[in-house]
Formats: sequence, C-alpha cells, structure tokens
Amino acid sequence: MSQALIRRMRASEIELTALLWQRSQRAAYTWFREDQRHPLDEALAFFRESICRRCELWVAVDDTRLTGLLALEGAFVDHLFVDPDRWREGLGTLLLDHAKALHPAGLELVTLVRNRRARLFYEAHGFETVRFGVSPPPESEPDVYYRWRPSGSKPSADL
Repeated sequence: MSQALIRRMRASEIELTALLWQRSQRAAYTWFREDQRHPLDEALAFFRESICRRCELWVAVDDTRLTGLLALEGAFVDHLFVDPDRWREGLGTLLLDHAKALHPAGLELVTLVRNRRARLFYEAHGFETVRFGVSPPPESEPDVYYRWRPSGSKPSADL
C-alpha cells in the first residue's frame, strides 16, 4: 500500500493536476477517441471551468509528486484517477477510503460499462450496481451507476 499523503489540491497545482487527469484518462480510455484527441489546453480549460468549479478536489502526493486525483461533488465521486505509472500501488484505494471517510453515510458514482478496470475496482471496494444508463455526449456510451453504503445501512431509492 502506498504511503502517499491525501490533501486538498492547491490553486497553484491546477495545471499539474489537469495534466495528471488527462494522462490518466488517456491511459484508462484507450478505446475512446474523444478523450484521445483533446490537446492539453482544452483539457486544462475544461478542468478549470467545470471540474474545479463543481467539485472539492483532493490529490495524492508522494514526496512532492502528484500521483492521484479525487474530485467530489458532495457525496458523488465525479473523478478518481491515478497516474498510470503508479497504477496497482494502492493509491486509488487511499483516495477512495478518503472519500468514504468524508462521506460515511455513502457515496455514488457513474462509470462507463466498457471501463472494466474501474468497475472491478469499485465492486471490490463495496460499491453495488444501482442501474444502467447511457452517458451524455460526447461519450454517449452505456454507463453504470454505483452506490456504496457502509455495512448495516439501509439502501435508499434516490438514484
């Protein structure tokens, strides 16, 4: 398990975090041409104007290097990405555990059905399928809604 520190993203780290986010997305979604074609300036603009405005941003830092990103919109995991060079070292688990600690009553998220690695990760961490749908453009891909509730809590039908 990684010894990374989880902390809030600093304003001075927006560009570094956006670069990590873009690099991680490209590695995770090799089959999705839309993600592959955006240059860094477009990704940075989207990151600043959309993700930074809507979400509470947390980063994993190992020494002085950013290695992961957790973007929460309330109890909704909007983004969770780990630097591809650091996959399978426990950073995703650290970030997800941090989200669970911040929202002990439960979390929700959506991922693409085709994103098998993410689905296996979330299911291994106690997330259960709520329903299937289709993501909005530009993806327009089948997606799956997940919910995590701590052991012993009663499920709700709010999704």
